[in-house]
Amino acid sequence: MVRSRLFLRLFSAILLTLGLFSTAVYVFSVPLIEEKAYEIERDASRTILDNVFELVSRIRAGLEEQRAITVESYKTRLRDMVTAAVGFIDHVHARADRGEITREEARRLVAEGLQALRYGNEGYIWATDYDSVIVSHPSPDYLGRNASMLQDNMGRNILPTIIATARRSGEGFHTYPWWRPNGDERAPKLSYFRDLPERGIVVGTGAYLEDVDAEVERRKAEAIEDLRQALRKLRIARTGYLYIFDSANRMIIHPNANIEGSPFGDLPNAATGNGIAEELKAASARGEPLTYLWDKPDDPGNYAYEKISWVRHFDGFDWYIASSVYVEELRRSSVVLGNRILAIAVTLMLAGGLLGYVAVRRLVRPLHRLAETAAQVRAGDLDAASGIRRDDEIGLLATAFDGMVGRVRDDIATLDSRVRDRTAALEDANARLRDAMASQDAARRALAEAEERQRVILDAIPACIAGLDRDERLIFANRRWAELVGRSKEEVIGRELVAVVGRRAREALAPHLDRCRAGEPVTFEYSLPRGGGTLITKTTLIPHRGGENGGEDGSVSGLFVLTLDVTDEKQTERQLIEAQRLKAVGQLSGGLAHDFNNLLSIIIGNLSAARDRYAGVAGLDAYLEPAQRAGRRGADITARLLAFSRQQPLKPHPIELCGLLRDMAVLLRRSFPSSIAIGVPEEGRECWTIADQTQLENALVNLALNARDAMPGGGRLDIAVDIRRVSEPLAFDEPVRPDDYLEIRVTDGGTGFTAEALARAVEPFFTTKALGSGLGLSMVYGFVKQSRGYFQIDSAPGAGTRVTLLLPRAEPVAPLPVPAAAAPPSDRPDGGWHGQLALVAEDNDDVRQVMRQQLVELGFSVVEASDGDEAAELVGQIDGLSLLVSDIVMPGLSGIELARRTRALRPAMRVILVSGFSVEYGELAPDAVILRKPWDKRDLVAAIGRSAESAPAPAPA
Repeated sequence: MVRSRLFLRLFSAILLTLGLFSTAVYVFSVPLIEEKAYEIERDASRTILDNVFELVSRIRAGLEEQRAITVESYKTRLRDMVTAAVGFIDHVHARADRGEITREEARRLVAEGLQALRYGNEGYIWATDYDSVIVSHPSPDYLGRNASMLQDNMGRNILPTIIATARRSGEGFHTYPWWRPNGDERAPKLSYFRDLPERGIVVGTGAYLEDVDAEVERRKAEAIEDLRQALRKLRIARTGYLYIFDSANRMIIHPNANIEGSPFGDLPNAATGNGIAEELKAASARGEPLTYLWDKPDDPGNYAYEKISWVRHFDGFDWYIASSVYVEELRRSSVVLGNRILAIAVTLMLAGGLLGYVAVRRLVRPLHRLAETAAQVRAGDLDAASGIRRDDEIGLLATAFDGMVGRVRDDIATLDSRVRDRTAALEDANARLRDAMASQDAARRALAEAEERQRVILDAIPACIAGLDRDERLIFANRRWAELVGRSKEEVIGRELVAVVGRRAREALAPHLDRCRAGEPVTFEYSLPRGGGTLITKTTLIPHRGGENGGEDGSVSGLFVLTLDVTDEKQTERQLIEAQRLKAVGQLSGGLAHDFNNLLSIIIGNLSAARDRYAGVAGLDAYLEPAQRAGRRGADITARLLAFSRQQPLKPHPIELCGLLRDMAVLLRRSFPSSIAIGVPEEGRECWTIADQTQLENALVNLALNARDAMPGGGRLDIAVDIRRVSEPLAFDEPVRPDDYLEIRVTDGGTGFTAEALARAVEPFFTTKALGSGLGLSMVYGFVKQSRGYFQIDSAPGAGTRVTLLLPRAEPVAPLPVPAAAAPPSDRPDGGWHGQLALVAEDNDDVRQVMRQQLVELGFSVVEASDGDEAAELVGQIDGLSLLVSDIVMPGLSGIELARRTRALRPAMRVILVSGFSVEYGELAPDAVILRKPWDKRDLVAAIGRSAESAPAPAPA
């Protein structure tokens, strides 16, 4: 048995197989398993880092929430203190109402009581009247002081802003810089204030935001300390840890408390020589780990040990959160795992060899017995038997040898059994075939349903879609494409394109079709008539390769057609381009008008002076008077150009338009022929808008006069006003922003505009009249745009015209008191100003000369300055100045800033500002006096009279 060749062969094959299998397992799996184990350990450190990053993010969010809660707490306390102060004020004044004390004593008690009311950390109550005079304040430096000129860091006046908000809303909050008690620096302060209209004062209190920030910083420090304690307990692998540093390379949190707060930007990476801090930041930006060389606690100073760090940057605190672990610690578990796998492989190989020996021996022994029995049979011993009884294949083989005759009988039985099995298999195959045919029918029905859904979807898509074969025959089309060509889907499917769209359209499309058949996607626009107008479409042709007619060489077998209606987009684009063109023309016109205003000021002023001085020269007036008329006409033209360019001076305020239109209609009916009827809003209606009333009246009168000229044979002019709420973008001269507007419609039944005239209607100097400057509609358009409104003209020849204006809507306001009539100017030749000293600030020498001459004729002595800085020095140096006349736009200080400084230095001095174009009146005092360029002597006299109303007149010199 030991010498059996079969045994030796089988056992050797088993040993070789086991050896090769174990070697392959080790070579192909152990390195991979070690690498995967290392990656798992490395990624685990990143997961820990990500969890800490999420924890820091939650700390940041909690601090932001805490700050908001703290601010709200402060606001509640401020409201409570002001409520208490208001209650105290009402109590004192109630005593005065009952006659217990006088009004004067009540005001004194209120002031003293509010000064004594202190709370918290530097908290106090203040009060001011509507003129910014502080009536109560704990600091004597502010008590009784006019603080209207105190400004914040943005140059805005603090108290006027607070008073305006309180009077408008009744109460409010405002943040501004204010001095701390006994301090020289200002800090941001949050104040709550409330208007007391029955007392004519505003009461408020405040808290410094630094107190809020200090509370938040304290909570931040507590959160950082909690995070520090948590990170010191956290470990990665055996000795790895997490640490945090900021962008200045200062250590924030580290397991070693001795190095927290110290910089480590100078520590180098031994592998590269670069600073380790900057390399960690760069790794954070790349999102990759950083590998570097470092020392060990048990081997200090020897930077030969490889470490790996994941780094993430937290923007909220400007922190860098990093992990740090030795690479060998991450690889230790993978090495241990690899050694264990090797030991398991060796053990399995030894066990497999032993089991193989036993199995081969058990297999070969019965086979050897069968071989002996076969030899006996070959020798003629048909009664030989192996005597083997086993339940495996060898046992079956032995049974075959033991019963040859019985096997023939068994073979016949087996053949019958196989015939029966084959019949059953054929029946099963027929059943599967029937099931397959049923599945095919179900798939065909599902395909039909899918095609029906696709047709419904294509018909619902807001685009025109069609398909053409290589012969330009329509193979499919959705409902919108069929409607585009004016047919139904059934009429177009299967027909050639030329028969559907017409020969002319096919010729126009031919170049695009040729390019698409050449394999190029094509996009183009095409216009076609539709419903009396023009429909603009954007069509994309996409080549289709393959299919029944497409070859394997990639030739085009058909075309996909996608068409979109872009009429509205093109209309909007045209309106925007037109608005930009008008804006550019307006900027050019405004610049020219500004320069011509200076020239006209010189011309009109000198003509007026010449006419006054040489009034006795015979015949001279016949030359000067037409020149003056021409100058005034030029001034009117420049004013209209400034209106068109949106640079005319405006003072918008709430206007009740319906009543204004009814008043205007009375005046218009006097200048209109009786053949023209005028319709305006009926009595009882009120519609409010925000605009400059004078310019709005001019605009409406211009539109009315244009309508009158368009109806020489009579007709009707209707001016209608309605409130219009725009919730979606609306097409006017430019897209209308959603808001509430006042819509003004001026409609006439006149001759209307031609298409060419309508396209140029608002251009300056364009007119269809024999006489006129063509600036009427231009002025209206400019005024509407400067008032943040929108403009639209609808007209056609013979169908009349409708001009629609959209202006900002205003809420109704109480009527203002009628101002007392100004005293008439003095009849004296010098205007009553003889001997008074005036300062003229103007950078144009000729304009300054005209102003100086007119003031001298009025009796003033004149000092001149060529810029704002020089004028400011003269105001501070010269005593006895009673009048300042200054241009607004000058080198150095502007006229507005010069006027503000003059009023602060000399409150009694009268100030007149001169301008020829738009001024941001929000920067001016409410009582500022504006003299518009060009002017004549009467305008100057009137401006001096108005300036006297805003400041007390100085005593004559």
